[in-house]
Amino acid sequence: MYGDLSGKVVIVTGGSMGIGKAIARRFAEEGSRVIDLSIGRHDDASYTHMDCDVTKTDDLKASLKAVYDQYGSINVLVNNAGIESYGSIEKMSEEEWRRIIEVNLFGYYNTSRIAIPYMLKSENPSIVNISSVQASVITKNASAYVTSKHAIIGFTKSIALDYAPDLRCNAVCPATIDTPLVRKAAELEVGNNENDIKRKMLEWGSQHPMKRIGQPSEVASAVAFLASKEASFITGTCLYVDGGLSIRAPISTPE
Repeated sequence: MYGDLSGKVVIVTGGSMGIGKAIARRFAEEGSRVIDLSIGRHDDASYTHMDCDVTKTDDLKASLKAVYDQYGSINVLVNNAGIESYGSIEKMSEEEWRRIIEVNLFGYYNTSRIAIPYMLKSENPSIVNISSVQASVITKNASAYVTSKHAIIGFTKSIALDYAPDLRCNAVCPATIDTPLVRKAAELEVGNNENDIKRKMLEWGSQHPMKRIGQPSEVASAVAFLASKEASFITGTCLYVDGGLSIRAPISTPE
């Protein structure tokens, strides 16, 4: 636990499910005042939900102003809201490509640019952007998603440089994590039989050197660390929470 996070005002986008929900819960456990900005409601009473579409500027301006007016600060922003669908650039429609980039990249830009002026008035401001291991190693038929997650790394570094030393900005790159989105991907591959889904997720886990997929709470721990004073000299970096997936070359060598 990081004592300096207690009482801090933390914004988490897409905090109603999966990794975002785990992040919001972790900050709530730290004693932070957590606000989830998302379209889908959550069922956790330990943090506050505000209905907000991160691609809609007016929504964001109203939501972030309301948070600042109520609490007098915004100390931490976790850009997490994201979507994924599948297809090569030839097969994916222009509308779907734009939708993924709009949510996964423009949403981060939009939230950050509106939040930063409030954050610069607050104590020890920090932004953590959720990217993906697919900013390093990629899967097939995920071109729009992969592009957005690569771009988030450059976006993170730009904020870190432009706003140092007043504000820190880092990224977290998870690999396969046990979330509804990953379960949906498994279902698209093998159908909706629960045993088949479990086998597919075990198969994906076996491809990680740690021999399992990750848990949302493990990503949340990395985010909390980067937002805390324990990471006070860390900015512009990307922390891989990937069970070693990004370092594994898919070739065999002699024992």
